[in-house]
Amino acid sequence: MSRLLKSSIALGASPLIIGTLIYFTWRLTRWSWLEMMGLATLLIGIVAFFAGMICLILHLKHQSKSNQTAQRTLIIRTLLVGGLLIVNFPVAAIYASSAIDISTRYTVRVYNDSFHAIESFVILGPNIQTEMGPIPAGKKAVQHNYPTGDGCLRFTARQGQVCFDGELEGYVTGNSSGDKNVRVSSKGIYKIKDNLR
Repeated sequence: MSRLLKSSIALGASPLIIGTLIYFTWRLTRWSWLEMMGLATLLIGIVAFFAGMICLILHLKHQSKSNQTAQRTLIIRTLLVGGLLIVNFPVAAIYASSAIDISTRYTVRVYNDSFHAIESFVILGPNIQTEMGPIPAGKKAVQHNYPTGDGCLRFTARQGQVCFDGELEGYVTGNSSGDKNVRVSSKGIYKIKDNLR
């Protein structure tokens, strides 16, 4: 395998591997500095794509005078390495759109740790009125919310004859992000945990 082909492979694989590591580490940790690293990887990936294509074209030019068997191998290798270079773009688009979606949604998870069903659990906020119930005993419900205005994010709930409510976030704005767990241990008794702090 020529040095040019190895360089082309490295230029295709490096942004793909680094971008994947950054994306999944960010999903687990939500460290904000990884967002800047992700953007830098996108820009470096574009440069790497063009450099990789140049290496691949030069490799193709130098190897094009081989015999028929070598020509078939050359075409297969060219297609594989070219595919590796090109696949960076759809993967980067998937990671970027997923990161934007996660960064602009407010996730609420309700865990019914009690022995009674939660008949109603309504999330209320700027342009949000979402019913998450009923939630059977011992089960959970998950809702992704997308605030489009300013205000408080709260909930109202009913479990049997007991009605209760609470505040999830004192102030949210359009495209606010958040991640809260609400654990209901018995009728009207709950705890809220912020998963991002």
